[in-house]
Amino acid sequence: MIHDGLSQTEIARRMNVSQQAVSEVVGAISERVSAALNDAAKLNDIEPRFMDVSSGVMLGWSSCFKTEAVITLNPRIGVRIYYQHNLGECKICMKKRACKSRLLKNAQELRVPLTRKEKHLDPSALSSIVFSRVLERNTSVAE
Repeated sequence: MIHDGLSQTEIARRMNVSQQAVSEVVGAISERVSAALNDAAKLNDIEPRFMDVSSGVMLGWSSCFKTEAVITLNPRIGVRIYYQHNLGECKICMKKRACKSRLLKNAQELRVPLTRKEKHLDPSALSSIVFSRVLERNTSVAE
């Protein structure tokens, strides 16, 4: 319910429990989300740069792939790691269609809106748009 944007007061009302009970559970969830995101970053050699526990998102830098990375924790799909695709050689890539399909699914999972025109871009351009919007959204939350 928190992930879907409900306030603690609304959750307490819907579940017919006290707001204090909800607050205690949310605190425990926040600690677990933080630990899960940090573990995923450590296991995948990603240097954390920003974390928003309430939305289950961590932004970081992958030293292995030399690119931006987004780690998400979603109660429905688990932990996901997204790497910015910036090879720029889409025209000769044999996996262009599969890559683009995966990027469109990633955008949907990350709740990044795309215009019809953007959905027809090559994977490199599409990846840049998706990642810039995720970074924009999450860095504006931090400020």
